[in-house]
Amino acid sequence: MAQKEYRIVVIGAGYVGLVTASCLAQKGHHVVLVEIDSAKSERIKKGEVPFFEPGLSVVLRNSITQKRMQITTSLENALAEKPEVVFSCVGTPSFPDGAVDLSYVWKVVSQVGSALVDDILFVHKSTVPVGVTRKSLEMLRTFVQQRGLNCSVEVASNPEFLSEGNAVSDFMRPSRVVCGVSGESAPVILRDIYSDFIEDKNLFLEMDLESAELTKYASNTMLATRISFINEIARLADRVGADMAQVARGVGSDVRIGKGFLRAGVGYGGSCLPKDVQALSWMGRLNGEAMNLIQMVGKINVEQRERFVEKIAEHFGSELVGKRAGVWGLSFKPNTDDMREAPAISIITELLKKNVDVCAYDPHVCDKSVFPDNLALSFAKTPREVLEASDFLIILTEWEEFSLFTPIDFALLSDRTVFDGRNCFDPCEMIASGITYFCIGRNLFIKSRAGGKKAGVPRVEISDDTGRCNV
Repeated sequence: MAQKEYRIVVIGAGYVGLVTASCLAQKGHHVVLVEIDSAKSERIKKGEVPFFEPGLSVVLRNSITQKRMQITTSLENALAEKPEVVFSCVGTPSFPDGAVDLSYVWKVVSQVGSALVDDILFVHKSTVPVGVTRKSLEMLRTFVQQRGLNCSVEVASNPEFLSEGNAVSDFMRPSRVVCGVSGESAPVILRDIYSDFIEDKNLFLEMDLESAELTKYASNTMLATRISFINEIARLADRVGADMAQVARGVGSDVRIGKGFLRAGVGYGGSCLPKDVQALSWMGRLNGEAMNLIQMVGKINVEQRERFVEKIAEHFGSELVGKRAGVWGLSFKPNTDDMREAPAISIITELLKKNVDVCAYDPHVCDKSVFPDNLALSFAKTPREVLEASDFLIILTEWEEFSLFTPIDFALLSDRTVFDGRNCFDPCEMIASGITYFCIGRNLFIKSRAGGKKAGVPRVEISDDTGRCNV
């Protein structure tokens, strides 16, 4: 248990800010959440979560009902309450070249410096490039000197590791808490606050500011790297007749590697991985490091979506024009309504360019605005309605409700054809039911299973006495 109940200000009510504020208040701290968007702020005051995140509405309402959490549009008013800790959770979007837009970050630092009235620990929970937290400390101390204040200012980097769709659980039961600190009070305060969330004190990882900032980027980029790696292996599997389900099981069983993020598909998306991969490449260029591997991670991810569309075009040929494609899933992953960098955007956009009509279904997304040519895009109310209205089906998000369908259900499709970008179904069962089924990294393998021979699998021959193989 924390030794005391802290007065905390959380700035920004996006995914990170709203989850952080609600969970800290749930544990008994006195939290003021600052959200400058008045309409959004009013919704939150009523206990409404402005985005889909399982379990968050319950925590938010409890925190408000128990009077542990207030919501305001004024940072100055929030700071007038003399908080001991301020968490900055503002957005850090990307510029086209991968550089990080820090305008919101510096605005908050300046506003806090102009309005603080007492000792404070300022914490960057936003994902910020290496060096930003130390620069923030310099700025805040300059404000203190200019205003003639007699107060102490410390800073910390406490990056979030929240997975959309599981954010509340990730905050309440974190795998680790990374805290970059530079002063004496910061580690003591943060250890105390997080003592309610971690039972094992070894999960609190104290380090310097720069290491904490880089840890965040390195962690997300490692996850993206695993995804791009397994997708590249899947491409080869489709060439040589291997089964990616078996390959991933074999690779993931190695304790040095582990099973996470080894599922082949149409690639990663969301607000974190694409942005952080680009930002890490940008930071490398800024500091004279090419970051060649990281650049390839992003390139492979883009190519994975392009190849998926190519597979559809190759199958139908000239007959693709005028067909209606059904799409299951628009969000970048299940249990979120986040469309940022979702594979569905580029894949559907390319289909629309090829004069394909699209009928889509997603449990929580019904937004045409992200598609440049949306006249040929319509939305269905149920997954079955998509099947009944479409020639073929594309699966782009593995929502749990899709698993309730059986292979025979796909006979509702005019062409009885499914392109499964998430490997949701058993390919042998689909083919046995008369469905033409394409997935990721298993296609040649399942064809050989269905046909009883390894049709199309390249032969390997020994060419000479050296033992060199020709394929």
